Order: sequence, then structure tokens, then C-alpha cells
Amino acid sequence: MLELINNCFLGDNYSGVSLRGREVLEVLRSELRPLNEYILNHPYVRNAEQRMLSMALIKEFVVNQLYIVPHDLRALAHTLSRASFRDEVEFFKVLVDGDYRAFKELIKLAEELGINVDRPPNPKPGAVTYTHYLSWLALNGTLGDVAVALVVNLPVWGSNTSRLAKALRENYGIKSIGFLEAFRGPYDELERMAYPIIERYLDMDRYRLVSRMIQAYERMFWDSIYSGR
Repeated sequence: MLELINNCFLGDNYSGVSLRGREVLEVLRSELRPLNEYILNHPYVRNAEQRMLSMALIKEFVVNQLYIVPHDLRALAHTLSRASFRDEVEFFKVLVDGDYRAFKELIKLAEELGINVDRPPNPKPGAVTYTHYLSWLALNGTLGDVAVALVVNLPVWGSNTSRLAKALRENYGIKSIGFLEAFRGPYDELERMAYPIIERYLDMDRYRLVSRMIQAYERMFWDSIYSGR
């Protein structure tokens, strides 16, 4: 099935091809596999697991998330305000609620690390491109674009943050890891909620671009906080 779908997408004309949300995501994830594998094997996370990550770089993660998460919340809230169908309202409301709960846990982590949550240090430009792109999608993309970006990204992000949570607790004695655990999934139900939205706005060229961009910005986040640039 996946080979057949991929063959259909190799051409420019997709007329007459009926795709379900699950199949769309299978194709996109197949194409993103090398990029996702790079993210999932990032030296930032591996160094934390080996107790080789400095406290300065751990704080760098938190500082940049203090910028990213509130901006993500605004982008998701704006997308929710654009929803026209019940499934769209339910899907984006789940995401808004989840990000809000995660934000409260992020504050606890920042406070444990001695970071001023009201006036945190400036974020790194390369680390926050993800949230800027999500905001751009919220304003200019379809709700299908935003849904694709999130369901493609969240399992990869969640895998890294789950590993990081374990490493920070076991190797560094950090207790306030609720923010990192908030994204561990599973994402099966959220993905099922996204299927009708993805199908409603189906545009494979757009979805390919969106998924590639959001994961490239995810890579930039990890690269930037690891390098300090």
C-alpha cells in the first residue's frame, strides 16, 4: 500500500487519488525518516544520558522553551479560533489544554534551576524558529497544514523529551521533570483525531513542505541549544 501511494505522489497530478489521513502520515514519515533519525539520535540527548551534558546547556533548553511554549500556545489558540468543524475544535482544544498544562510544569523546572521565569535570558534565534513557523502556519496555513505539522512533530519531540526527563532525574537529580514527561504520548488517539482534518484540506505538495519545514526547525532547536548559537 505504501509503495502504491508513494508511486502516486511521484507525479504532479493527484486527481482521482483518494487518501486517508493515516496513509498521508505514513508517506510523510517515510520521507522524513533520515531527518527524524538525526533528531532522535541527537548528541544533546545522548550526552544527557551519559551525564556529559553541562548544567549550562540544560538551562539553555529551559530558557528557550520559556520563549517557545507561550508562543506555541498563542498559535494554537489562534488556530482553534479558526475552527469551523467540531472535530477541528476538539483536536485543537486538546492541544491548547496540553500545552497549557505543560507550560505550568515548565515554570516549576525553571524555578528549580534558578531561572527567572519573568525575565529569562534571551533565547537563541536558531532554537525558536519552530515556534515562529507554527505561528506562521496558524495565520497563513490551512487547519490541515497545522494538524500535519503537529502530528508529524510531536511523537519525535516526545521521544526526545521522555529520554531527557529520565536522564535529568537519574543523572542530575532534577526533580521537576513534569514538562518533559508531558509529551511522552502515546499519540495514537490524537493522530486519529487529526485524520479527518488532514483529509478535509488534503494537499500533498503543501503537506510535504509543511512536514519537512517543521522537522527541519525541530532539528535547528536541538542543534542550536547544543552549540549555544
